[in-house]
Amino acid sequence: MALKCIVLANNPDKEARHAAVLEAVRKYFGNDEVMVNYGETGKPSITGVKKYISVTTTGEKMIVALSDSPVGIDGEYLPRYAEGKTDYAMLADRFFSGEESEYVRAGSTVVDEKDRFMKIWTRKEAYVKCTGKGVADFPSFSVIEGDKLLPKVGSIPLRKFSIAFEGSENYLFAIAGELK
Repeated sequence: MALKCIVLANNPDKEARHAAVLEAVRKYFGNDEVMVNYGETGKPSITGVKKYISVTTTGEKMIVALSDSPVGIDGEYLPRYAEGKTDYAMLADRFFSGEESEYVRAGSTVVDEKDRFMKIWTRKEAYVKCTGKGVADFPSFSVIEGDKLLPKVGSIPLRKFSIAFEGSENYLFAIAGELK
């Protein structure tokens, strides 16, 4: 199976999100015995089929990524990050490696800092979702070298990811994992 992404409506209620993911996964595999479970860190897993799952929720969308190998997906709804309301350099200092923080600070405008921050954040989040780590691990690895975004962290590929749906131009997605 190649990577399969299912676009669903986001819901503020955790139970409703879980029910929507479970229904979509069961429908996709045509198997009502499939279960979606969540580990201590919130990482989902599937039982009943030998597949991997990752979920991201942002804005009005929830994306479910299914794959034959470990996968992590993250997305951000860009309009919620209005210009001038967030100190991206400060957030980078708190969550990113020193090199990544400097990369964010090197942005020539607030918009450039935001774009740099979002590119790093989504890649880091996709990576930790793929590996089962958490946001607390963000400073322990870097997704850039100099001013270039890395195509891999260790052996795990990372890249920008596009998903077509109405309004998708308002979202930034990244995906991690060996995808066919």
